[in-house]
Amino acid sequence: MYNLQQRANVLFSFAITAIGTILALVATISSISGYPCIESDIKVDSNTLRVVSRRYGPDYYDYGTPKSHFARLAFDLDADFTPIFNWNTKQVFVTVIAEYESKTHDRNSVVLWDTIIKSKEEANLNLRNIANKYALVDVSRKWSHQQANLSLHWDVTPYVGLIQGGHTPSQPANIILSPAAT
Repeated sequence: MYNLQQRANVLFSFAITAIGTILALVATISSISGYPCIESDIKVDSNTLRVVSRRYGPDYYDYGTPKSHFARLAFDLDADFTPIFNWNTKQVFVTVIAEYESKTHDRNSVVLWDTIIKSKEEANLNLRNIANKYALVDVSRKWSHQQANLSLHWDVTPYVGLIQGGHTPSQPANIILSPAAT
């Protein structure tokens, strides 16, 4: 009849098929149910906005010319991500993005700050006076009176299934990026 190796192979194949079916069902349920929208509030303190000219950015990257303009600012962030956490949420990756238009490009997006939320206990963000973590630099490396808006973006990493994301609409932050703000 069957030897021990064939029986183990049949049992292993059945177990893998059953587990794969269950995981596919979990991924389908998570994709269909989705995640709720998040309300957030981002406020920029205009007194902290300054544009500096130098060669090295805040991330110690050499931008090649001593006349590169870097914008530094601080903002307050209020957002509650607790509704996103359910039985299939592993972590949430959150970013604050500055969006603006320039003469050469219609749409520009620069990541200012990010964090990873790993539990429901950490999901309520009430942060004050946060400095941008990454350099706010234009492609031309010069600011010439661009107005920037801030938006909050997030990606939900599930234990099983597809990564899903969302974002809040751009909020006018009244940020004018120009060398005169130095």
